[in-house]
Amino acid sequence: MSDSTARQEQSPTALPPSSALVHLDSELTVTSSDNIKKSDKEEYYSTDKTDIDVEYATATVNPQDEQPVLVDGPLYGWVVVLASFTSQMISMGVCNVYGVYQNYYVTEKFQGSASTFQLAWIGSLAIMALDLAGPFTGSICDYFGHRQSALIGVIIMTLSLTAAAFATQVWQLYLTQGVLYGLGGSLTYFASLTLPSQWFSKRRGLVTGIAISGGGVGGLWISPIVSNLLSSKGFKFTMLTMAIAHFVLLVPACMFYKTRRETGRQRAKRIKQFGCRKGESLDNEKKRKFIDWTILKDIRFCLLFIAGIFVVSGYFTPFYFINSYAIQHGVDKSTAALMVGLMNGSSAIGRIVMGLVSDKIGSMNALCISTFAATLTLFFLWTFAKTITVMFVFSIAYGLCCGAYLSSTVSVSVAIAGLERLGSVTGILYAGMAIGSTIGSPTSGAILDTIGHGTDYTGVIIWSGTVMLIGSVIQFGMKFATNRNIFAKV
Repeated sequence: MSDSTARQEQSPTALPPSSALVHLDSELTVTSSDNIKKSDKEEYYSTDKTDIDVEYATATVNPQDEQPVLVDGPLYGWVVVLASFTSQMISMGVCNVYGVYQNYYVTEKFQGSASTFQLAWIGSLAIMALDLAGPFTGSICDYFGHRQSALIGVIIMTLSLTAAAFATQVWQLYLTQGVLYGLGGSLTYFASLTLPSQWFSKRRGLVTGIAISGGGVGGLWISPIVSNLLSSKGFKFTMLTMAIAHFVLLVPACMFYKTRRETGRQRAKRIKQFGCRKGESLDNEKKRKFIDWTILKDIRFCLLFIAGIFVVSGYFTPFYFINSYAIQHGVDKSTAALMVGLMNGSSAIGRIVMGLVSDKIGSMNALCISTFAATLTLFFLWTFAKTITVMFVFSIAYGLCCGAYLSSTVSVSVAIAGLERLGSVTGILYAGMAIGSTIGSPTSGAILDTIGHGTDYTGVIIWSGTVMLIGSVIQFGMKFATNRNIFAKV
């Protein structure tokens, strides 16, 4: 008799192999199937469901049973979605309104001492650090837990904004508002990005869209607030206010994070104590890497990865440059900041709507449609946005179309790789996006400074539209690599 079998028989909490795990709202209980033998029923252990925490639910099942399949959509899942929404609203909302900061730096704080190209690097470094750290921060979520990862991220973001408040040189903002904020944001972002998928399957696109829409909603109200604070209270007061807001709002939100599947650390502890489940291999567990690079063997993921580089190279350009573009065309600062806010707000709506649509037509189809539609708005709306009305139309249309990109990539990653390694896989995907964010906005800034002489944005629009079009074509290639039927739900 093996050690694990002996432990199983000695344990008063052991369950018969035919037991099934049933999820009721945010609680777990154990029931037996109809065909359990009488001898098994006599050994059946019944536990008070209120004493079981979903975060450690896997500890209550037979260690040699297969990983339980949890029922879709418990009530507590919506609490998790709301907490993730709040985290995205603050952390990504601040990233999305960097265009307001950039305009302040160009026209006031660093006027005449730094170019648009140099200042565009601050926002790009934040996004680059967030994305490039993805394989590590996503794996931290998978192994240690989403709550722990997110709380560490909140502390880092708070400290970064506090330090940025005292910056007097551009390079200091590179380190604080750029790299340090991006690293903290990465820990919080990937936790809130991937956690809702553990709680839902049929409505996974919708709940992921709701969670990620927080970034757009945050940009909607953060943009005018930051603009007004910079104008009336100054830079230091604004940065310290945002630092306090991060800590006060995000710490309570992150405390509601609860994982539904065992973390890597819990799995290692279970295997050490009870042995492997059915379908698990001790050799495979020993070979398991902290970052799972084997996903790169899947051609579909490779195409998604490459597409991300091109799409993100153009994705953030409208967010960062619509503010200065509008001011250049005679729009006042508060109205220009409102355009940034509307772009973020409409992107939130786009993420929710397309998340709902992706559950109906397939996540890959939703991704291809949204990216291609966003590309069209760059070529056919922004190019001709010479009046305030067309600028507003473009801001809303681009936000609606581009917003679904980030949420759809998560659903596509789940379809390709599954839930168990979602954090690590999504992190690898975002590392590719880091290349795009590093190239994109600084290149747009350089084009504006040289070809556009600081006033003509035609080259910027063509650049962002072209790279997004290339990414869109690659996405369609991924779709056809999955299923050649153009109307297939994939």
